Formats: sequence, C-alpha cells, structure tokens
Amino acid sequence: MNNITEKQILEWKEQLKNHKERLQQAQTVAVQESKLISLIEGGIQFGETLQKKNELANQPSDTKDTKPQPKTAQSN
Repeated sequence: MNNITEKQILEWKEQLKNHKERLQQAQTVAVQESKLISLIEGGIQFGETLQKKNELANQPSDTKDTKPQPKTAQSN
C-alpha cells in the first residue's frame, strides 16, 4: 500500500510540474499577445487619425469665394 501511495505522489508531483510549466508558458504568450494587440491598435488609431487629417485637408476651405464670377461681354 505504501508503495502505491508513493508512486501516486510522484505522479502528481510530475503532473504539477508540467502544469506549472504550461501555465508559465501561457502567461508569457498572454503578455506577448497583449503587447502585439496594443501595437496593432495603436497603428489603427494612427492610420484613422491620418486618414481624417487628409480628408480635412482635401475639403474646400470656407474662406474661398465659391460664388461663380459673371462672364464679361467681349467687344469685337
């Protein structure tokens, strides 16, 4: 009976070690992915801001005279 208990304890210790290693790997991956997600979100935000800025720059300005000029009669 004692031999069976010792064997089970060793098995559990090995499982515990394996699961702790997997947890550590998963936490490392989670940190890396969080950083990548933040970088991508920042890139998207930058691109959208740049796009809006370009759209505003391409719009006609309110200070320009938008009234059509009357045509002058040419004399021959």
